[in-house]
Amino acid sequence: MPDNSISDDEYKLSAINTRNEAIEIVVCKCHHCNENVPKVGVCPDCKTEYAHVKTVENPETGFIHFIYECSGCPPEKRKAQKIIKINDGTESSRKHDLAKGFF
Repeated sequence: MPDNSISDDEYKLSAINTRNEAIEIVVCKCHHCNENVPKVGVCPDCKTEYAHVKTVENPETGFIHFIYECSGCPPEKRKAQKIIKINDGTESSRKHDLAKGFF
């Protein structure tokens, strides 16, 4: 059974996934860039937690891409990176309101 506890430097947000289901996201501070980023779980192959690599914002779509990579597998055996895209779905002038909650 997964451990649902969060540490003092983490918090939870409610969100809607691509299947229109309500989910909870745990947000934590990235150790290499100090951004607040969602946690995405562990690599199914090596059981190492995915590490945040970078964040990219697309001003045309309003999406913020949080990009993660497994650091436990050897580089030649790493599969795809995990990517989370965030968009609050409202008019462009308010698209960054949700993202501001992370920063």
